[in-house]
Amino acid sequence: MKSFSRKLGFVEMWMALGHEVGGGLIVNVVYLEGILTAELVEQALKLVQQRHPMLQVYIVESEDGLYFQSTGITEIPVQVIYKQDENEAIKIAEKELHTKFTPGKNPLCRLTLLYSHQHQNSCEMIITFHHGIVDGISCMRFIDDLLFYYQQINEGENIFQVEPLEFIPPIETIVSYNIPSQNPRENHQLVNEQPSLPPQLIIEHQASANERFTRMLPRMLSQEKTKILIDKCKQEKTTVHGAMCAAMLCAAGKLLSIDTQVNFSYGLPVNLRKYCEPEITDQNLGCFISVLGFNQLVEPNTSFWDLARECKSQIHDSLISGVHITKLQQGKLRNSDSYSLKQFVIHYMFSKEDTMGRNNFFSISNTGKFKFRYQAGKLKIKELYFAFPQHISGDCFWLGVLTLNEQLFCNFIYVQPVISERTAQLFADDVMTVIEKVCINQNSTLTMLCESVTQN
Repeated sequence: MKSFSRKLGFVEMWMALGHEVGGGLIVNVVYLEGILTAELVEQALKLVQQRHPMLQVYIVESEDGLYFQSTGITEIPVQVIYKQDENEAIKIAEKELHTKFTPGKNPLCRLTLLYSHQHQNSCEMIITFHHGIVDGISCMRFIDDLLFYYQQINEGENIFQVEPLEFIPPIETIVSYNIPSQNPRENHQLVNEQPSLPPQLIIEHQASANERFTRMLPRMLSQEKTKILIDKCKQEKTTVHGAMCAAMLCAAGKLLSIDTQVNFSYGLPVNLRKYCEPEITDQNLGCFISVLGFNQLVEPNTSFWDLARECKSQIHDSLISGVHITKLQQGKLRNSDSYSLKQFVIHYMFSKEDTMGRNNFFSISNTGKFKFRYQAGKLKIKELYFAFPQHISGDCFWLGVLTLNEQLFCNFIYVQPVISERTAQLFADDVMTVIEKVCINQNSTLTMLCESVTQN
């Protein structure tokens, strides 16, 4: 592997500074049917690391800022654990969300293999990344590449070297800042007036940053129900993402027992790969994201599908107006002074301690569908969840969504003791129940859905 170096861009710098104070990670939990042997995983990891420059770097600090360096990089570490109980994967993943990468010439990725004495034909992988080197799509690519090379090695193919990919510059230096003019605002029914009400949060308990702990609640939708949801969204002229936003808003309304108009704020990351010149393909690892934020007024008589269409329209309008690109441009300007950027990021992360670091009621990170190269057979992904730590700075609820094997997988993230386990479980269950109910009922309002969910 050749040596290379470059300064971190704004998005990478933001994640690196977040990592310094206890965040800035992405953790993936992969449930597999079939057994991965640690020896072959290590061989496959070497090939994945050879292919992706972002797996060959560590971060060093110089007088003018933070740099990626690759000289003397070590191999990606693999830890093997034999489970004591069936829920151990989630517990270990939660611990990973709070475990920083150690300084030195170590890759910004680590992997844990979990085996069970009771189940001989299944295992789990927990893969942890520094968020500065990956986004959600990068995680899917890494998992696919790892299983693809593993299968080749397991079938007796001798792969000594792979073709390395290009070391991509920072996203803000290659994205196009010229957004083509498009028609604004899609057809929808809700009138999205500028909210005069302050955004509603939920904070059940006060706790300092070092007392807060990020928790995970994985959920899934069956293949049958996922297909019904997709078909229903097409019929209602919205998207699955719009429906998930509406379900989160409805569950939030039920949780707070609203009987009048309430303003909820929510956000999402935006994939910037297609905005680059040339376009960055899904083959490349890196943190190629910006963010969007919205406010949405919700009332007891709000129709679910009107709400889903409104969420879709808000996102559509923001994208065609280039809000996500403007935010990146502003970040690019800030990155010219590393010291002031560091002060800004740290101030931002700790400026909302009166609200326990909570920014929005919820955010949704949706990787959508991903086309895997590896051939599902003796080895198959049964479940897959990803998570981003929220304890330092984040949202009341964070949701990671992906579609795999025609199933919707959801990972609800919350922070204890800011929100109790009971409340978080109730919220996650309500979101999934709402999704199931609206696929059956044509014109459900928030009030109707709350009554239906409560009866269940």
